[in-house]
Amino acid sequence: MRGPGPILVALCLSSISLAARPAFADALDAAAKRGALRVCIADFAPYAAKTPKGNWIGREVDIADRLAADLELKLDLVATPFGDLIPALDRGDCDLVAASLSITPERLRKVWFSRPYGESGVRLVIRKGGAAALPDLDKPDAAIAVVRGRVAETAVRAALPQAAIQAYPTLAAAQAALAEGKADALAESSPTPDLLAADAPDRFALIGGEPLTRDAEAFAVRKGEADLLNYLNGWVEIRRRDGFLARTDAYWLTGLDWAGRLKAGPAKP
Repeated sequence: MRGPGPILVALCLSSISLAARPAFADALDAAAKRGALRVCIADFAPYAAKTPKGNWIGREVDIADRLAADLELKLDLVATPFGDLIPALDRGDCDLVAASLSITPERLRKVWFSRPYGESGVRLVIRKGGAAALPDLDKPDAAIAVVRGRVAETAVRAALPQAAIQAYPTLAAAQAALAEGKADALAESSPTPDLLAADAPDRFALIGGEPLTRDAEAFAVRKGEADLLNYLNGWVEIRRRDGFLARTDAYWLTGLDWAGRLKAGPAKP
């Protein structure tokens, strides 16, 4: 008796592959039906952070809010640890990711990226009185703090192969390690190192020279979401041309005017 032909085998394998992944309706249609756009973000100032009153603010929050408004939908923010953003998207926790996510070859295998709406480069910030140049940090007793899953982790491992890399789950934890002397430097995408040095110039300083990487940042969607990807590509072009993206970046990425919104006010008598 003859076995199944190659076409039948291919169809069976295809069915198994599709069954192994969760099935989703078209993201735009699903968002329209629920009346809300679900966007995965990561707690990572100045991109997204909670105020003392529990409200989310940040560059990615403003971008997601404008995107949802243009779609005439409510915005549902899904706070997610940075390292879990792509798995959360794949699970269907959200329709898209807006978290200053850099386009990398590894991530391109897992998700579709929109046209870039931002760019950054990985830099290092040190405590004053510490290493003065990048080569000074390439030794086993130099501890470099990074946020787990961020592009800076990969970049600093390649640039400083002998250094001791300390990966933390959040930016706050990585910054605390630097401030408390547990790490000699913090590696992160701009503008985080720049803003940290500008906020406390008596305590921190930037390592000079070219950034370790130059990265493009974009929305991420599940593979196959062609309609949503097409909309996002057009939306990025429109909002770049009308100045919205430039104004948003100018506020969140070039100064610290927003920092006061994250501080608790004086207690009421």
